[in-house]
Amino acid sequence: MFRINIYLRIADFLKSIFFFYEKKIIEKKISKIILDQTNKKELLFASQCRIAFLYILKYFKYQNFKKNEIIFCSYNLADMVNIAQNLDYSIKFCDIDKKTNFIDLKKLRPLISNKTKAIVLTNMFNDFEQALKLKALTRKKNILLIEDNAIYFDNFKKKGNKKIYSGSIGDFSLYSFNIMKNISALYGGALATDDKKFCEYYRIENKKLSHFFLVKLTSQITIYLFLKIMTIKVLYKLLFFKVVRFSHQKNLLPLLKIFYPSLKFKKAMFPKYYFTKISYLSLKMIYLQLINTNQRNKNFLKRRYNNEYYYKALSKIKNKNFQCLKINDFNYQNFLDFPILVKNKKKFNIYLLNNGIETKYIHYKDCEKIFKPGKFKCINSKKFENELICLPNHNKVTKEYMDKIIKKIKIYLNEEKYQSD
Repeated sequence: MFRINIYLRIADFLKSIFFFYEKKIIEKKISKIILDQTNKKELLFASQCRIAFLYILKYFKYQNFKKNEIIFCSYNLADMVNIAQNLDYSIKFCDIDKKTNFIDLKKLRPLISNKTKAIVLTNMFNDFEQALKLKALTRKKNILLIEDNAIYFDNFKKKGNKKIYSGSIGDFSLYSFNIMKNISALYGGALATDDKKFCEYYRIENKKLSHFFLVKLTSQITIYLFLKIMTIKVLYKLLFFKVVRFSHQKNLLPLLKIFYPSLKFKKAMFPKYYFTKISYLSLKMIYLQLINTNQRNKNFLKRRYNNEYYYKALSKIKNKNFQCLKINDFNYQNFLDFPILVKNKKKFNIYLLNNGIETKYIHYKDCEKIFKPGKFKCINSKKFENELICLPNHNKVTKEYMDKIIKKIKIYLNEEKYQSD
């Protein structure tokens, strides 16, 4: 079974091409839905999540160039850190707390100085209470919190009858609608905030941007259609899966870079397509998916069921080579892919591939290793890069398929235990 689900349906893709709403009306309708979640006043659109982040950092420089420090969790998307580096920020990295799987708040406090402008809260494996603790710390220190909500969209904490959504905690909250997200628009991003001065700044800057590159959009449409075709079981089994397995077995980087675009990352200046506006086509795709609340809810509930099912079985495993990350709230920690930690990840991945199971082999990177080589203070982030692998989790993943995955994991770990003994 395909490890990923392209949430954008062919019907919505085609409809987005052939229906026409005034662009401002679509933006207004999208804004209302997302702002109702974030409890913020303004939503601004960008061609990608990272572009919204870029303009937040540019604004900080415009506002006060002396406060020039940004703090990231080291286990992160390297492209986001690269933006801060290209804008000449002083970057500090904080490790993951191995008990909470969130940025280590004890190690974070000493990193904050009078030059610290903001901390980036990347929603990955954290729960609501941990995010609130970070928010309280930033308020106390009078620094800003940028919440990266790229893979947590629609996740929420329930308090009584009220839902408090991820994305509502940061002073600036970032959203991604790229091809692999649960609201998928090929390319697309947004940010929510109450900062009126920033909104004025962004609107002025946005007018200077070019229209999204047609070649780039066409390329992404081609990838989207190809992936949709490959989700047909017969084609996936006979062709795509075999190519994926072979590329992992032989470590063929040119092919692996197709499956994992993050492998293409290089520290470099911004490409030209960064400085473009979100396309009208992407806006229509976002709108059509957002208003389909029934489908969104079905996807959410199915992922939550899968997460609970995996967790119930895998959290019972006692093996020094395996760890199931703790989940406190399956509504807030409703993962798009189910994360586990396994020693000798490459061997484990090949074993699953040989048994017909494809995983998400690469998630984020230990950015300290990339941007500050030789430091290696973030040992848990290094561990996550080396050991974290994600099991398939979407609306087409059946109970029977999860049973197969769980069974194979247990067999593998028992064999590993026998070999080590």
